[in-house]
Amino acid sequence: MTGRLFDNGKVFFYILLPVAIGLLAGCNRTKHLTDKQYLVRNNSVRIRSDKKVYNKGEIKDNLTRYIIQKPNSYFLFPGTTVKLSLYNRHFNRFHDRADSTLPKSVERPVIYDSSLTAKSLQNMKTYLYYQGYFYANVKDTCIISHKKAFVKYNIDLGVNYRINKVTYDVDDSGIARIIRAASKETALRKGREFSYSQIDDERSRLTTIIRNQGYFKFTQENISFIDGLDTVDKTIFKNVESPFENAVHFISATKTKESHLINITATIRLTEDSQAYHKFTISMVHVFPDFANAGDLKDSSMVVKKIDSVDFVYHDEYVHPWVLYQHIYLNPGNYYSQQDDDKTRSKLNELGIFQYLKVEFHEKQDYKDQLDCNILLSRAKKHDFTTHYELSNGSTYSLGNSLGVNFRTKNFAKGANLLTIGVNGGVELGYNPGGNFINNFFTLTKYYGVTASIDFPKFIAPIPLAWFDNRNLPHTIIGVGENVMDRFKYFTLVNTSANFSYTWRESTTKTWSLSPAFVNIIRLPLETDSFKNALANNEYLANSYKQNFIEGENISFTYDNTLVKHGVNYSFLKLSIEEAGGVLGAINQLGAALNNIYQIEYAQYTKFDFDARHYFTLPKSVFAFRFSGGIGIPYGQSDALPYIKQYFSGGPYSLRGWRIRTLGPGSYYIPVSNANQIDRTGDIKLEMNGEYRFPITPLFAGSVKMNGALFADAGNIWLAKKDKGYPGGEFEFNTLGQDIAADMGAGARFDIASFLTLRIDLAIPVKEPYVFTNGGWVFNKINPGDPDWRSNNLILNVSIGYPF
Repeated sequence: MTGRLFDNGKVFFYILLPVAIGLLAGCNRTKHLTDKQYLVRNNSVRIRSDKKVYNKGEIKDNLTRYIIQKPNSYFLFPGTTVKLSLYNRHFNRFHDRADSTLPKSVERPVIYDSSLTAKSLQNMKTYLYYQGYFYANVKDTCIISHKKAFVKYNIDLGVNYRINKVTYDVDDSGIARIIRAASKETALRKGREFSYSQIDDERSRLTTIIRNQGYFKFTQENISFIDGLDTVDKTIFKNVESPFENAVHFISATKTKESHLINITATIRLTEDSQAYHKFTISMVHVFPDFANAGDLKDSSMVVKKIDSVDFVYHDEYVHPWVLYQHIYLNPGNYYSQQDDDKTRSKLNELGIFQYLKVEFHEKQDYKDQLDCNILLSRAKKHDFTTHYELSNGSTYSLGNSLGVNFRTKNFAKGANLLTIGVNGGVELGYNPGGNFINNFFTLTKYYGVTASIDFPKFIAPIPLAWFDNRNLPHTIIGVGENVMDRFKYFTLVNTSANFSYTWRESTTKTWSLSPAFVNIIRLPLETDSFKNALANNEYLANSYKQNFIEGENISFTYDNTLVKHGVNYSFLKLSIEEAGGVLGAINQLGAALNNIYQIEYAQYTKFDFDARHYFTLPKSVFAFRFSGGIGIPYGQSDALPYIKQYFSGGPYSLRGWRIRTLGPGSYYIPVSNANQIDRTGDIKLEMNGEYRFPITPLFAGSVKMNGALFADAGNIWLAKKDKGYPGGEFEFNTLGQDIAADMGAGARFDIASFLTLRIDLAIPVKEPYVFTNGGWVFNKINPGDPDWRSNNLILNVSIGYPF
C-alpha cells in the first residue's frame, strides 16, 4: 500500500480537513455554561528553587499528576477538544444523562472548582514533603478570560534536606550482624538528598536480607523509623487527600545555620509474633507436578520419586522430575531463604508448562523452627497453534501479503522443552495503473519457508557449567530452517540455516544470548540473464549475491528496566557482536599447509549492532526515542557482506518517508521503478527515530483504543568500501551531514483488545541526501495539491505493532 492511494482526487486535504475543522470549531466550548461557571482551559506548574534541582522535570511531571481538575482531553494539540465539541453539539441529548451512561466519544465541560484546586495544592505539598522538601511553598493563581479558567501553580521548593546520620537500633545480635554485613547496599547514605521512598526501599531491603538468612517469620512490621528532635511541621497533613497522608512521622530533623540535615533511626523489634527472631530450617520438600485438588496431599496411591531428599508426588509422569529438580532452590536441610523461594517460583514459571503454581510452607508438628514445603503445580495446555497475517508495502511491490503458522509443544519429550515449528509464505505484487484494477496486479516476489527449534530449559555442553551461577543457568536452543525467495525476473535464493545458542538472565534487567555456532548456506539455483547483466556491471552486487557458506558465532547483551521502572521513564539497550569465517579461515590455512588438500569457499566479516531506546512518560502521553545502527566489515576473501547480513533502510520500522530498501547507500540515487528495482543494501547503518504518542479516543465501547503519534526519522545506509556502481555510496565523515535522510509524519494506532496493534503511518521526506541544494532539505518542494508530488512523496505504511 503506497502513496498511490492518494493519486486520485484530494481526499486527504479536501474532505478530512473540513471535517476536522467542523468538529473543532463548529461549537463554542463555553456556550452552555452559566454566568458563574468557567471552563478549565489550562493547568501550568512553575517550579522555583534557590539551588539547582537535577530532577526538576520529574518533579514537575509528578506534581502535575496530583492536580485533581484536568482540562478536557484534546486531539493532537491543546484546544482541539473534539469530545467536548461533540458534547456541546448534542447538548440536549447528553445534558440530563448520568456520567456513567455517556458514550466515550463525548466529555462534559470541566468546570473550575476552587475547592478542588485547594485539594490539589495540599496534594502537591504532601508529595514534596515526601520528597524531602519539608517547607515548600505552594500557591495558585486563577486567571479568568472569556469564561475560561487558566490555573497556575507556583512552587517554591525551599530546601531539600540531606541525610546526616543513619542509626540502626536492633535488639538481637544475630540480626544486627546481618545488617552490618550488608550495610554497603543501603540507599540511606550521608550527604544524599532525602526522600521517603528511600525509607520504603530500606525497609524492604532489610526485610529481604534478614529473611534470606532463615528468619521466615520476620516481616516489615518488625521495622520502624522513629523520631529524634522533630522540628518538622506536621500540621500540613491535616485533611490531606493524598496517598502519603500518614507516610511520615518518624524522622528527626536538625536545622543549622549552614545546612539542613536529618538523622534517621531504624528500630528493629519483636512484634506480636515471638518467632520473628527464630531461624527456620526446611525439613521436607514435596513437589506435585500434576496437582489436581487438595485430595492429592493425602492420596497414598500416588507415585513418589525422591531426588536428593526432594519428593516428587504425581499421578503419572507428566514431566521428568529431574527437569523440575534443576529449577528448585529450596533444599531440605538448608535455612529458609526469601531469595531461594522467589527464584524457585520464577524458574518454575519460566518453564511455561504449568497453569497454576503455589508454594506453601507449614511449621512441622512437634519440631521447633522447621518447615515443610509443598510445591503445587497444575498442567497448562500442552500445545498451541497460532497464525499471523500481514499486509505490507515495499520498495519493489505495491501490495504484499504474508501468512505465518506456528505450532508449539511446550513439554516435548516430557522435558519441559519447547518445540516450535513454523511455516510461512507470502507474495509481493506490482501494479500497472489503468484498465481493470484487479488485473493490473502482477507477481514480483514469492517467498516461503519452514523453521523448527527446540528450547531446552537446561544447560547443554560444551561450555563448562562452572562458568555460570546455578541460579542463572542458560537455556539451550537448537534451530534449523530453510527459506526460499523467488524474485520475479531476477533470481531464486535459498537460505538454509542452523544455529546452536544459549540464553540466560543475569538479573531482572540484564539478559545475555550466546551462539557458539551458526551456519547459513546461500544458494542461487536460478539466475536470469537480466540479473546476471546487473551483477556484471556492479561489483558490489556481484559480491553481495555470491553463493556462500557462512559459519560464525555471536553474542548479544540486552538491558531493559521497564519492569523495574514500572513503565515510567524506562530504557532499553541491546548490543551484539557477530563474527564469521575465523574458524574456517584457520581450516583453510591448514589445508594450504597440507598442499591444498582442501579449500572452502566461505564468507568472512565482523559485525557490531546496537539499539538504544528511552521513553519519557507523561501523564497521558509518551515521548519515545531510538538510536540504532550497525557496522559490518568484510575481510579476507569477502569484499562485501552476504546479502542476508546486509543493512537496509526505509519502511514501516525504519525511515517511514521511504519505501523499504529504496534509500541509499549514501547519496546514491536512481528513480524507483516498481518493475525494475534491486534492493538497496549496505554495510553500515545509522538511524534515529522520535515519536510523540498520545491517546485519541476509545472505539466500539472501549474494545479498541485509538492512539495517535507524531514522528520524525533520520538516517541512512552506506558501503564500507568505495564502489563505482554506487557513486557517493561509501561512508565518509566529511559527507555524513549531506548523506543523512530525514522524514516526518503522523500516524494512528488501533489497540485491539490489548492483543493486537494495527498501525497506520503517513510520512513525507523532508531531507533527501541525493539533493545537493539547500543541504538536502526539501521543505520548499512540498506541494500537497500536486498529484505527482503526492504520488512520489506521501508514503503510507500499514503494519502490526509499534515501530520500536
